[in-house]
Amino acid sequence: MNRLLALIRREYWENKGALRTTPIVIGGIYIALMLMSFFTTAQIDAELYTTKDLLRKVVTETTPEMRGVIMHQLLLGSSVLFTVAMSFVVFFYLLGSLYDDRKDRSILFWKSLPASDTLTIASKLLTAMVLAPLTFFLGLLATHVLMALIGSVMIWAVDGNPWELFLSTVNPFKAWGLIAASWLANSIWALPLYGWLLLVSAFAPRVPLLFATLPPLLFSVLQTWIEFLRTFTLKNNVVGIIRDWFFNTPAILTAEVDDGEGRIALGVPLTSDFDHAVTLANMLDRLFSVQMLGGLVVAAVFLAGALWLRRRATES
Repeated sequence: MNRLLALIRREYWENKGALRTTPIVIGGIYIALMLMSFFTTAQIDAELYTTKDLLRKVVTETTPEMRGVIMHQLLLGSSVLFTVAMSFVVFFYLLGSLYDDRKDRSILFWKSLPASDTLTIASKLLTAMVLAPLTFFLGLLATHVLMALIGSVMIWAVDGNPWELFLSTVNPFKAWGLIAASWLANSIWALPLYGWLLLVSAFAPRVPLLFATLPPLLFSVLQTWIEFLRTFTLKNNVVGIIRDWFFNTPAILTAEVDDGEGRIALGVPLTSDFDHAVTLANMLDRLFSVQMLGGLVVAAVFLAGALWLRRRATES
């Protein structure tokens, strides 16, 4: 366990720019946009309310329950940019995690240390599944707290009551819990992709991004052209399967309209395989599905291949 933790710390320090700086930058963008909205305009419409008039209008025309729902949706929605950025960070981290050791010829040094190849791959997988979501989640929490403080100061400055307006209407722990659960569920749901990226990183001689994306595209084209490659269990081509798998992710990613009301949604609500409402039950429904079982089998094959290649890797 100590060796595994040491390897994970190594991954953090070697990638702290992406794991630590990226969520800080995203939080800074949110705060900058919030300050700009306060200092440039109070409401984007033809009536041009002052900030004080707008606050009075909000208090008189909305109920605390309505403001609570709006704030809850805003907290969930503010995680989307963090989710997208984290996905890119994890994608390119895994794609280079085993490739870089071979590229800079440091693989023999790391193999000489008292850490097995299994622990090495496990540390990289846990960094993607646990450490990256944790650092981004801490950045999200800090961003929400700072935005609440800034909003409170701005409301006090115009003689408003931030507690009555929004602080008392929402339970941030509920939103934070759903965001954390969605990221954890997404880490499990994404295991086939993580395994594939590690496999490509273990064997690609150069340009791993090309090796990661080109084979699925070529195989999908072959399936389209050659009908006998289709089977009763594979009704779509590879691109279609990957698309549906992505759309059904348990991560909070988009919005959907239900009964004329918009709400934040899990994944992309263009498929009917799962319910896209942001609830813990819907996240668990994905994790205990046939699709997830098949994904775990695929991930196990990819990870076994990555381990086999890692054990036989040399500096060349």
